[in-house]
Amino acid sequence: MEQTNQVKWPEILSLAALNVALVISWIAYHEYQPVVLENFNFTELSSFLVVAKAFVLVIIPPLAGLTADYFLKKNGKFFVVFTVGIGATAMIFMIVASIIGAGPANEMRVFLPYMILLWLISMNLFISPAYSMIEAFAPAKQLPVVVGFLFLVTELIYALEPVVVALVRFFGDTLTFIVGGVLISVSGYFFHKICSSKVINYRKDAVANVQKPVGISTYVAIIGVGFILGAGKAVLVEYYPEYIALNFPDHEGLGAYFSLGLLAFAAIMAFALSKKVVQMGLQRVIVISFVLLAVGSICIMATSNLYFTLFAGVIVASGFALINLVGIPFAIANLSAKHITYGVGIFIGASELLAGIFEVALH
Repeated sequence: MEQTNQVKWPEILSLAALNVALVISWIAYHEYQPVVLENFNFTELSSFLVVAKAFVLVIIPPLAGLTADYFLKKNGKFFVVFTVGIGATAMIFMIVASIIGAGPANEMRVFLPYMILLWLISMNLFISPAYSMIEAFAPAKQLPVVVGFLFLVTELIYALEPVVVALVRFFGDTLTFIVGGVLISVSGYFFHKICSSKVINYRKDAVANVQKPVGISTYVAIIGVGFILGAGKAVLVEYYPEYIALNFPDHEGLGAYFSLGLLAFAAIMAFALSKKVVQMGLQRVIVISFVLLAVGSICIMATSNLYFTLFAGVIVASGFALINLVGIPFAIANLSAKHITYGVGIFIGASELLAGIFEVALH
């Protein structure tokens, strides 16, 4: 499949802006979901929503990708799923803000759990279509650099979670959901506007000229790489803070903050090494990242020394940085243009599987 000849930074920057809106929205959701459920007497649904979120994060991206590929093949419209996802997410944000603003006595309160569930679904409708477009934004060999930049922006926002939480608390629940809706709709609009015609034409040509068949083994490999990425995320975000709190009770709060610091470290490391990774080759980097993740995870569980545990976290973060650089480029390089959005969706879903299991188990 012929690749674009130059890096298209306007499109990449617009995708980065959409990522920022997504991250802020997720942080706001995690901050206010327990509060909203308690205020509206839906606390019994807390466990269900944790399970539902894990299920949605794994299942919806592949389904959204499959649907996007279908619309492109059928009538040349690739952005249908993306537009529906953006529009539905923004609308649900506003509906939830209205319900919260009206208070627990409002008759619309009964719709709140359904709105939260629909929000979880809509937030994942446009992820695989958006990320599958990066193959039109840069030459194949430069994709790790593009992913490195996107990873840098995304993970630095996650690492600044305490700042974002302070902001959403300042805004309050109603205004936070309104702002979230505005951020998603505005960033989604500009992303669509900047890259729609270029991406559609590129993707149509690629589909028309596709010759490479894709077998089951390719999807298995993509799922495997996605699972490795998800393992790194699960260890750093879900398991690591809990492990430190349980095994080093005198430093209970250290785990959460060090976890955020490791995300920032991984983001900066990935961006710094992105050009080097281009020279090393995707498969070689995948093997190195897997070894780092495995060794670091084993060291975390095998030691009773706090400082060695922290150092083991750095090893895991290093592996996490590298696998993030090559995961999506590996998927794109091995997929047919006819099913590239579906394949990217499978990769994204696989990357969320272990984190979802950890979150459900630790809830």
